[in-house]
Amino acid sequence: MAQRIFVLGAGRFGIHLATRLSEYGCEVVIGDRNPERVKDLAEDGFHAVEMDADDEDASKDAGVVEADVVVVSIGDNMQGSILATLLLKDLKARRIIARALDVKHAQVLEKVGADLVVLPSRDMAYRLAERLRDDASSDRQPISGDYQMAQIRVGPPVHGKTLAELTLRERYRINVVLVARCGTDGTTEHLEPEPRLKLALHDLCIIVGKRDNLNRFERECGAQERR
Repeated sequence: MAQRIFVLGAGRFGIHLATRLSEYGCEVVIGDRNPERVKDLAEDGFHAVEMDADDEDASKDAGVVEADVVVVSIGDNMQGSILATLLLKDLKARRIIARALDVKHAQVLEKVGADLVVLPSRDMAYRLAERLRDDASSDRQPISGDYQMAQIRVGPPVHGKTLAELTLRERYRINVVLVARCGTDGTTEHLEPEPRLKLALHDLCIIVGKRDNLNRFERECGAQERR
């Protein structure tokens, strides 16, 4: 059964969110107090309802409480988003996600009952910083959530040591799935990550783990230059 998500506020953030959630197969309802905007959304194929987010009767009639998640995305109306979050908490909404305009606004939303608060500009900047950091350090492939597959070259700290000696799973909570080694004739040999396998300088290790653990291993054990 598709997850039902109610988006309160049809500003740019709310519409972009609703559009992507619909593409993911979620059942999305958008609530907004502007009748013209609601009409336009309905013509574009959205399930949209005209309502005030801080009106208890309107929220009940629109089925806000029945949603799996309610996202409070009320433009630049700080007071309105706080009142809407308070009302949702009183109505025992299952999960409340609120968009904040600044850090102080975020702190208030958390105190009045939001389960998750997002600061779009800050969060986007953080994600970009993480991506740039990862791109600068090694080749990464996202797998699921915070897990990634990374290509990391062996540095001096682990050169000549076996995988058994390194105990990478215990020390870094990462798993080596393949080791690629360049031969003197220019060919590449692919080696199974057996416990007795000794790593050589600039071997390319294919490793799976969480981003922070991969970064720590590369920082402490990887080759300094990229190849």
